[in-house]
Amino acid sequence: MFCRAKKLPPFYLVKELLNYNIITGVFTWKVKKSNKKAGSIAGRTNAKGYRYITINKRSYAAHRLAWLLVTTKDPHPYEVDHKDGDKGNNAFHNLRQATPQQNSSNRKIGSNNTSGHKSITFYANHPLNPYHVCISQKNKSHSLGSFPTLEKAIKARDIKGKQLYGEFYRP
Repeated sequence: MFCRAKKLPPFYLVKELLNYNIITGVFTWKVKKSNKKAGSIAGRTNAKGYRYITINKRSYAAHRLAWLLVTTKDPHPYEVDHKDGDKGNNAFHNLRQATPQQNSSNRKIGSNNTSGHKSITFYANHPLNPYHVCISQKNKSHSLGSFPTLEKAIKARDIKGKQLYGEFYRP
């Protein structure tokens, strides 16, 4: 299918090892694990802000384990998206199943962005219409044209973004 994430361990094993607080999104160990006491916070946060928990010498994303513990089902082949974009917020109300395209539409703005807004490029050498809008879905680009003001470009982008991505659209 389309999921990049590995399959999770069986539900019964995760339930045996971990407590999960659905409101805070915090995992704690039910049992002593190497140098961790029962009751201590499980896992580590990586450089990208995701929390990972090691079970049987394999690391698993905490948001995927949360989905498993609440629904009793591995989200595979789907991804699990953080609605608010905060990779460390694993509270269950903040998680939802998503396709890779839906998940990527919920990304925050890229560091190399020239306009300060997703899907909008600023071209200083085009003074009449310097804001170009191009939004993509499923490897298909939708060029919406160039606009004289940032406000008009944002409006065009938001209309198309909501049309393409629905609830997963993040401006």
